[in-house]
Amino acid sequence: MRNGLRALGRQLRSTARKQGPWASVHRFPRTTEALPHRSYASVSAADVQFGQPLHETHPHLLKPGELTPGITALEYARRRSNLASKLPKNGIAILAASELKYRSGPVFYNFHQDSDFFYLTGFNEPEAVAIIGKSTGEEDHVFHLFVRAKDPKVEQWEGSRSGTQAALDVFNADETGDIKDIEKSLSRIIRQASEVHTDVSPSTTPTSALSRLFTSRSPSKSNALSKILDPVTVKPLRSFLNDLRNMKSDAEIANMRKAGQASGRAFTEAMGQAWITEKDLNAFLEYTFKRNGCDASA
Repeated sequence: MRNGLRALGRQLRSTARKQGPWASVHRFPRTTEALPHRSYASVSAADVQFGQPLHETHPHLLKPGELTPGITALEYARRRSNLASKLPKNGIAILAASELKYRSGPVFYNFHQDSDFFYLTGFNEPEAVAIIGKSTGEEDHVFHLFVRAKDPKVEQWEGSRSGTQAALDVFNADETGDIKDIEKSLSRIIRQASEVHTDVSPSTTPTSALSRLFTSRSPSKSNALSKILDPVTVKPLRSFLNDLRNMKSDAEIANMRKAGQASGRAFTEAMGQAWITEKDLNAFLEYTFKRNGCDASA
């Protein structure tokens, strides 16, 4: 155990000396100029804690360059670029992450990210907003990602957050900010847009700054998002996303094949045994799915 911890410490210190505490293989280079050498004696564990596994923290789960298993940061950028190509000049698309769903009190269900948000960002935390715009400059699109800020006290209870710096360095956002300030940032971006495409719908149980923005406080008043969107043309995003997601990349096909193989093995093993209750069968299937590399059942 001690040898493993020492090896991990050497690896982190080596990475820090080469690239700094926010090093990431995901960030696309913006310059070819040589940077001055910086060295660090050590890296705090807090500097390598994120809200989801990354290659830098879980090299046994993700390969270099991958943002999620099998899918690279470059592929996520290409997806955003493909979406931006379908937008009109100065048009933007707005997507919101899923919210935590609570069983009772502070006890919540397992988090499941909105599939469209995840498809375009690879970001697997609640309370986040992605805004993808068609750029008029040299870049083909602009990517805004607003997330929960780092908060050590809260993270002790709720688990690690990636934070705003990781939104830039790991998830390749061009602009980021605290999700608590989303209303002000969203107003500024929308004022510059010619057209807005979104499928975000009001939440019936507002529990965060994000859901409160999308929910009216009074049945007789429009919600805050509607007020922000009032000056611009708003259209649905669904048709664009359906077109994009109909075409699968080689990496997506490989992931689908792995999931199919894992599912097939699990059901084959289950059919070879006798089960007294459905609860036992379900527990076995869930365990076998995950043992074979899946995150959960579909």
